[in-house]
Amino acid sequence: MWTFLLWNIAALAAVIYCIAKAVIDLRARRYGWAIIGLLSAVVFLVTPIQTHAVKVDLPVARL
Repeated sequence: MWTFLLWNIAALAAVIYCIAKAVIDLRARRYGWAIIGLLSAVVFLVTPIQTHAVKVDLPVARL
């Protein structure tokens, strides 16, 4: 559980950094670097995070 929370916080920190850097690059008119920063943030946000799924099989009711 702690590892999952730690990785989520790390990913969100990376996203915030990428967006902040992209805004700085946009204001400095470095459009290429800004696009790369925004794309990096999008990649972090859409990357699936592995979770542990539990499957429970319930017995079938007999009628």
